[in-house]
Amino acid sequence: RANRTGRRALSCAGGLLMELKPSYRLYIYVPESAAKKFITSVSPQIPSFLGGYDHVCWWSEAGTEQSCKIGNDKIVQIPSVRVEISLPHDKKMLQQFIEQVLIPNHPWEEPVITITEQQIVDSSKA
Repeated sequence: RANRTGRRALSCAGGLLMELKPSYRLYIYVPESAAKKFITSVSPQIPSFLGGYDHVCWWSEAGTEQSCKIGNDKIVQIPSVRVEISLPHDKKMLQQFIEQVLIPNHPWEEPVITITEQQIVDSSKA
């Protein structure tokens, strides 16, 4: 059941209660060669909303991304990493973060950004 802040209580083994925070999870694909610069530029602007940590993000080992610009027959394959960021569930904040932080700091003209809605356990409230 959600309380007035939109958070939900979660019953755990042993009777502990934790709160679930609604959030957005962003997945951004970045060329491996630009990942460190992208993360260094973006992470200070990630809002802190999970306990006493900031600059929170995750990234994967490099994989391969493939694309072909429409009207061009050349397929391009480059090493890329997937960067993951969680944001509070606030549509205005999400839009501003994408427009003012992600897009200006991404090296591609059309960055690949996937967004999911999720609940995060706020263990700082346990």
